[in-house]
Amino acid sequence: MTSLIAWLAVDNRGPSSVYLASDSRFSGGGSKWDCGRKLFACKKSPDIFAYCGAVLFPTVILGQLDEGLVFSANLTPLERFETITVKIKESLQNFPEAQHGFSIVYATRDGLGFGASFFVATLTWQPSYGWKTQLTPTPDHSDLLLAYGSGATVTKEFHSAWQTSEVHRTSRAVFSAFCDAIASGRDIYSGGPPQLVGIYLRGHVRSFGVIHNGSCFLNGLLANPPTSSNIECRNSLFEPCDPDGKPNAQRHARPNRLKRS
Repeated sequence: MTSLIAWLAVDNRGPSSVYLASDSRFSGGGSKWDCGRKLFACKKSPDIFAYCGAVLFPTVILGQLDEGLVFSANLTPLERFETITVKIKESLQNFPEAQHGFSIVYATRDGLGFGASFFVATLTWQPSYGWKTQLTPTPDHSDLLLAYGSGATVTKEFHSAWQTSEVHRTSRAVFSAFCDAIASGRDIYSGGPPQLVGIYLRGHVRSFGVIHNGSCFLNGLLANPPTSSNIECRNSLFEPCDPDGKPNAQRHARPNRLKRS
């Protein structure tokens, strides 16, 4: 299980980016491992993925899809999602291990620059009912689009609290609430460093390092110097940071009513 969210960022010109974030905990048999990768980003196109639920099959198939070789350049976002869906369904038919249920979240960009839009959809498989797809509407303001996994309820509670602060309807509020939810430990199946990927109006996907306990982690794994010097990082307040955790832009004060004791 996991904690998994997607959110849309909107500024005064319109939609500006879309993000996926997750925790890093794999658990089972009474043990846990806090270095598991749950987010994937295509290397040659603006396509990102995340999953929750069963680990083995989603990890394998998304590791293949992130090469970006299944897409034609002229496909619409819906056609891209349909292409992914076919590939995943075909692959699961021949997968040798019995599977528990899982959900795969997909996000992409439609267009380039101002006027571009973002697309988010989910493909779910459960042994009890088979396959289900869901398209997620995008709002006209920055907000949480979805929360999945065992930590979804806790995540939504922290999100609601941050939405009552002066920084509501911002990416900062969404990601900070998510980090608070993981740090609370209230969902025993979620933990470790947060993971973060995003798509902007131009360029390829951004895979962010996240500052956790004073160190930079990328996809759940500690990024050691000097290789971490080229990683774009965020801390739990969504501040741009150096890999050593030092903010390199205007500081974000934590709202007084949400200060940790």
